[in-house]
Amino acid sequence: MIQSKGIVWSNLYFTKLAGNKVPEQQENMKEVDVELSSPRSIFKFLRDSFRFIRRQKVKGELNVFYAYDTPDLKTILPILYAKMLGYKVILDIVEDNSVALSFDGVMNRVRIKSGQYLLNMSPFFADMAIVISSHLKGKLDNIYNDLSRVLYIPVTVDLKKIKYTPTYRPRVEKVFYGGSFGKKDGLDVLIKAFSRVSGEFPHAELILTGKGENKKDFNEIMDLIAASDAATQIKYLGFLNSEDYLRVLGECDVFCVTRNNSKAANTGFPSKLSEFLAAGKAVIASSVGDVGTILKNEENALLISPEDEQAMYHSLKQVFSDSSLIEKLGTSGRKTAEENFDNRKFSNLLFERLKFLEN
Repeated sequence: MIQSKGIVWSNLYFTKLAGNKVPEQQENMKEVDVELSSPRSIFKFLRDSFRFIRRQKVKGELNVFYAYDTPDLKTILPILYAKMLGYKVILDIVEDNSVALSFDGVMNRVRIKSGQYLLNMSPFFADMAIVISSHLKGKLDNIYNDLSRVLYIPVTVDLKKIKYTPTYRPRVEKVFYGGSFGKKDGLDVLIKAFSRVSGEFPHAELILTGKGENKKDFNEIMDLIAASDAATQIKYLGFLNSEDYLRVLGECDVFCVTRNNSKAANTGFPSKLSEFLAAGKAVIASSVGDVGTILKNEENALLISPEDEQAMYHSLKQVFSDSSLIEKLGTSGRKTAEENFDNRKFSNLLFERLKFLEN
């Protein structure tokens, strides 16, 4: 949408953009943060947010406030302020917080619980909701009671940024996982399965990236790695910026999208799956939620049951034993990404809906 010059955009965000360096003094970007336990922090957050929202409004044009994720105690006042100024409000709902597995601290629990209430009230302040899964589509349809106000858009990928990079080396070497290290991610199954495979393929490496959303969950994963026989073959690279992340993707051979069988895992959609498929390598994925409607076992990925360590082990061994699977699955996976997750195709759909809001 930006490249087609269909919109003028601004970005109000809470944290550093995936570790990227953001040039200072950009009029269309503003970083804010807030500690809900600090009145001074709340005041500064609201002051800076309101000023930015007011300044970016263009008189006589369609102004849209696009809010990522469920509205909560952090975001609801800026959303309501934008609505009061005449913005059209769009919510991008990426998970069902009512089935969250774990909370990191009391304030985070309050924030998530408040989000459940605000989501139910959102038809009164949001003009449209975007959802990433069939479960969320059904839930928001019931809340809004108006199918025209809920739009399904999957987790998309920039196919020009993530290029098709087939592996030409004679053997499989690197397995990749990127995510949040939460309970629903089922990363423990991958680590245990990889530990078994590494004994048969000593050159194997497991590359992990991401940042734990819950310290307790993250520390449990780190402890599991430390106790593993394959500890020296498992490398945690931390939270990568976009440039380094894309470079690492191009260097790896197998991408794993693990999930447990919880409601939290089944109600959303794995955020990294579209990127992994686009990279054109072998993908091993847990069949949860909508995943099984897009992936077919041994056609465009290796599909396994959630929480099945034995199946993960056999799938890893299958790829390590037959490197030709990378080209076979990677070619089909790239095509799947082009057909199902192309961000340009879905941006056109959203752009059309925005024009509908204007009318």
